[in-house]
Amino acid sequence: MTLTTLCANLAVAETGFRKLGSLSPDDPLQVQRFELDNGLQVYLTVNRDEPRFYAEIAVRAGSKNDPPEATGLAHYMEHLLFKGSQRLGTVDYEKEKSHLQRIEELYEEHFNAKDEEERRRIYDEITRESTAAAAFAVPNELDQLYRTMGGKDINAHTWHEEVVYKVNLPMNCLEQWAALESDRFRDPVFRLFQTELETVYEEMNRALDNKMRLIQNAVNAQLFKVHPYGQQPTLGLVEHLKKPSIKRLNNFFETWYTPKNMAIFISGDIDVGGTMETIVKYFGDWQPHPLPEKVTWNEAPLTEREEVRVQYEAEPFVFLAFRTVPSLDEDVEALVAFDMILDNAVAGLINLNLNQKQRVRLAGSFPMFMNDYGVQYFYAIPKDGQPLEEVEALLLEQINLVKEGAFEDWIIPAIINDYKKREKVSFESNTSRVELMRRSWIAFTEWEYAYKSIERLEKVTREDVVRVAKKYFDSGYIAGFREDKPHTPPKVDKPPLPDFSIDSKRRSKFAEEILSLPLEPITPVFLKEGENYQHVVDPSGLELYYAANPLSDVFNLSIIVDYGTDQDPRMSIASRLMERIGTTEMDSSALQNAWYKLGTGFSVTASKSQFTILLIGLDKSLGSSLRLLSEMVENPSVDSETLEELKQIILVQREDAKKDPDTLSAAVVNYARYGDESPWLNMIPAEEVRALTAQELHDAIRSALKSRHSLLYSGTLAPEEVLTQYKEIFIHQESLDEPVPYKSLAVHKPEENEIYFLERPMTQTHVTIEFGDVPFDPELNAAIKLYNNYFSGSMSGIVFQELREVRALAYIVGANYRQGDRVSDTNILTGIIQTQADKTIEAVTAFVDLLDNLPQSDERYKAVKEAALNNLRSGRISFRAIPLLVLALRYRGLDYDPREKEYATIMAAETDDLLFQFHREHIQGKKKMISIIGEAERGDFDALKEIAPVKEVTVKDIFVD
Repeated sequence: MTLTTLCANLAVAETGFRKLGSLSPDDPLQVQRFELDNGLQVYLTVNRDEPRFYAEIAVRAGSKNDPPEATGLAHYMEHLLFKGSQRLGTVDYEKEKSHLQRIEELYEEHFNAKDEEERRRIYDEITRESTAAAAFAVPNELDQLYRTMGGKDINAHTWHEEVVYKVNLPMNCLEQWAALESDRFRDPVFRLFQTELETVYEEMNRALDNKMRLIQNAVNAQLFKVHPYGQQPTLGLVEHLKKPSIKRLNNFFETWYTPKNMAIFISGDIDVGGTMETIVKYFGDWQPHPLPEKVTWNEAPLTEREEVRVQYEAEPFVFLAFRTVPSLDEDVEALVAFDMILDNAVAGLINLNLNQKQRVRLAGSFPMFMNDYGVQYFYAIPKDGQPLEEVEALLLEQINLVKEGAFEDWIIPAIINDYKKREKVSFESNTSRVELMRRSWIAFTEWEYAYKSIERLEKVTREDVVRVAKKYFDSGYIAGFREDKPHTPPKVDKPPLPDFSIDSKRRSKFAEEILSLPLEPITPVFLKEGENYQHVVDPSGLELYYAANPLSDVFNLSIIVDYGTDQDPRMSIASRLMERIGTTEMDSSALQNAWYKLGTGFSVTASKSQFTILLIGLDKSLGSSLRLLSEMVENPSVDSETLEELKQIILVQREDAKKDPDTLSAAVVNYARYGDESPWLNMIPAEEVRALTAQELHDAIRSALKSRHSLLYSGTLAPEEVLTQYKEIFIHQESLDEPVPYKSLAVHKPEENEIYFLERPMTQTHVTIEFGDVPFDPELNAAIKLYNNYFSGSMSGIVFQELREVRALAYIVGANYRQGDRVSDTNILTGIIQTQADKTIEAVTAFVDLLDNLPQSDERYKAVKEAALNNLRSGRISFRAIPLLVLALRYRGLDYDPREKEYATIMAAETDDLLFQFHREHIQGKKKMISIIGEAERGDFDALKEIAPVKEVTVKDIFVD
């Protein structure tokens, strides 16, 4: 043993960890990696853009690792690891423990019971024991603590090979985070299991109503006939959800949740040395154990086309899947290039040949590379009456073009530049930085290999792309067809649930210890004109909102005109046509190629009150990008066939929207809110759409850009240079025209509660509860912030705890009081809950009661106040978001950052008077519009009439003809 090795080993023994690799000057994130003595790996990268850090803890165990007889365990684990431990989430674990042990025994009996009557008897006993155990529980205490500290993005996800736990916190909360997370994984307790199980049922019900999950699961099951990728959906199988086993959950945890199978990823304003000391302090004594031997699954090669069909009342859909290679295969980069040649959203073969030419309604492709296999997916939505097999043939035709090498030489370098631009933008975000680190670890990839993916992509040749196209797309594949026919998903009946209430005064001793840990103060920073942004008003009437980009040469430029569909209903169709036109000098395909060669992203949208053109590219290309845009505006060219196809696609999309649950829900809500002024009733009627000409649509765009408008720019160019370049190319008049006045819609205020009901067969019922209040008032900002956090602040809010945690009525539930977008707009309270049909009455009744009778708790108020202050102290507005925020404030009549006054007001609010006065004056007793879509027979329609008068609406009532 050399002296160097001896010293290194002694250093490991003293510190409890060793460093993995060394810093490389070409690593854009300067990631530092460590491994604790127990095998836990740590990835750290410093980003000082705001005084916060984002952390993930990942486990290499997802749905792939579920036992085949009990699928969904990895996902259950994700939910249950928010329930606390022997120290957190309970006021007396010793008294709680006997009930929890009995619940575990009963669930095992329930799992093994063969007789349905026996299962019911056992379930009744589970309910009694769960009620007894709940007396000691502190629901969602982990979330409450994180929220109090100023935490956000508190979440987790499960996928094939991973479960990941996430949180974003102020930089001064690192020790609190480490203490909570180490406790979370050391001694978890699966309490409140019965109600959480019902929440997972609701998540399953939501998935069963999801048209995309339906076709994707069916295709994957055919693609992977042996491997869990296809045989074990992340949420599990319905029959397994009905028979949960806590014993198997414990076995899953003990097997996979070990430091050798886990890693920590942090990006933010951290000190690497101090962070490692903290991690070792809290995670270093976690004992490892051996992992099971790796299991492999061998799929037989696909040698021919295999077809699978599903039914759902929605637009038909074609979904093709080819099996490719795992994430570490040497062909991955060539397959990435193959996919981007087909679909880069701008100039790929699918983009140009199918979307731009409107040979289908929409098409695209995307790859997935997992640890054992990869998949290349292709998808398309047919035009009205277009056979699914014809659409399949069109997708295959694009693949064959790549096999033949029928793509231009410039496309691969353009793809590489596109990736470089995306990477620069993604590295501005702590979330994106952590995601890259985590994905490399999940895939067993060396970090240097991970961050050099673009370097490898640069080595891909035309020959490589053709080779992989022939190798992986010349044999069998799965053709998935979703037909527009009735879908009958399996139904899960509402079970009995424990009867318990939440005592907001409860808090574990461990929570008190966490909150007593000292915090280094963070000084809030608010936006100041001249420091963080500039606002320049040109004599022509053009306004520039400017923020410098200190990180890269990627600019954002939004051209925003106060001229939307309220001012001119044609703007929606005009904006869609603009994405399909050419110019007098180049056809539409050549124009798309020009954008991609420039490396500039181009998009155009029209909302109710605004028309927006967005450009994202390199600052050196700003002038060229503006000139290309000017050509589109001044010299557009489109053939009649393109316009006629677009009209037909728009009209068919309108018909399909009448089958989509989310769109139906939005249309009912807007009908209740605005009546005949609903945006869904004020679109251009079908006959007028058919009569539109290209000339009038082009004129609508030109007319909009001749009126006063705003530029929102973030980049490295000086504001004077941005204005000069834009004016030289676009401003051809001394003074821009006055814009059409803003149209503020009056919100219906009923004299009594009203229910608007739309019949639609669904697994879940979608409920929205709304009412209008006063116009925008900046003096209400602080009270609104407190109220929203108190009532619906994520998992620790009253709505979540009462309706999801206690009553298990929903997976999706929330509420928000929102100020109007303009000075004249009405403030609106919106509450949503998506619930199993047979729970609709209980859900509506309970939600309305919570709105009118807000539970009062000093402890909850103090936590909400501290959370609001900590978020304001540590929150920073990113430079890309500043221009849009400043414009939004101007629309509300504000020329300052209102957060400064919010902070002072909340600081001074020693009691909850501010919050509860707001509730009394702006929430309590307000007459509500309750919009419901669902299945009347399963939702007890007659009982709805006892809540409020019911107006049954039809699709004809809520959509324009």
